[in-house]
Amino acid sequence: MKRPVRFGVMLPVPAAPVGKLLSIAKVNEEVGFDSIWIPDHLLFVPPGITPDAWSVLSALAVLTRKVLLGTAVSDPHRRHPAVLAQMVATVDQLSGGRVLLGLGAGEAMNLDPFGIRWDKPVSRLVEAMEIMRMLWSGDKVNYDGRFWKLKGAFLQIRPVRRIPIYLGARRPKMLELVGRMANGWLPTPLTPELYRKRLKVIEESARKAGRSLEEIDTAIYLYTCISDKEEEVRKRLERYKGLIAHSPELLREAGYDVEVPEGFKHYFRILPEDEDLKAFTEFSSSVPLEAALDFSISGTPEGCLEKVCAYVEAGVRHFVLVNVGPDVKYVIRVYKERIMPYFREG
Repeated sequence: MKRPVRFGVMLPVPAAPVGKLLSIAKVNEEVGFDSIWIPDHLLFVPPGITPDAWSVLSALAVLTRKVLLGTAVSDPHRRHPAVLAQMVATVDQLSGGRVLLGLGAGEAMNLDPFGIRWDKPVSRLVEAMEIMRMLWSGDKVNYDGRFWKLKGAFLQIRPVRRIPIYLGARRPKMLELVGRMANGWLPTPLTPELYRKRLKVIEESARKAGRSLEEIDTAIYLYTCISDKEEEVRKRLERYKGLIAHSPELLREAGYDVEVPEGFKHYFRILPEDEDLKAFTEFSSSVPLEAALDFSISGTPEGCLEKVCAYVEAGVRHFVLVNVGPDVKYVIRVYKERIMPYFREG
């Protein structure tokens, strides 16, 4: 392998209280995971406790010592780029240089109910990335953009290091942007085959920009459910099918035929309202269980190690895991004792 394989954990928002998130992060750092991530949402589907991501990361910056800390993902619409740049630099200072900034084009649930504009989301994202990187340099910034204009602007705090920016991307325009501008790629669940296919788009974009794929941390956000009993895994995944494989287009591309109920909205367009939630629940029930297995790392310990290897062969170098096992402590133990050592000692 050209690069080491890293393993991270997504904190269980919205399922856990805020205080519990801190203890979960500490446990996973002690076990040996490389990174801790948190969703950056105002609202969440399914509904639950949704804290401010950067406040939690500030606490974790002090409570942890080694793990990288990231958002999966923030957007460029809710905060002015200068405000977000200052927040990121502050947490990076608190953590001694361990922040990863995940960015995406935005989701309706975080924006539409609050009247926040997000027209031309990819163009806004590009401007935000350019502005933040200039501000992190410490220089005075003049910027005449379509969405933001800065004149003699600067920050009086700088990050410890150059902040790596990861983009949550699956569509062509965003994949091209990963290759051209990003330090990392963090898509939501894909099968190994679909991951490999999209990685080729990123590699070609990077080549055109005079970059190498080796400059990009190729990550993925995946659900994981491990048990010695296959039936326990299958029963557990029934609860998460629609979140694991939440795109009808991706399911069809992977070879699955699914029914799309009337009123269904893609996850990035869904709102936490009764009609949207009802349609999403109906769609989830139609997702084949086999698809949920294909789009996740789920099964017996041996089967999950094989699945991780398949993702690594497809190009993944950084796993961001959502632990939904029937026994979350057992899942952690399998990664600690069997999966992570396989890639660190080989």
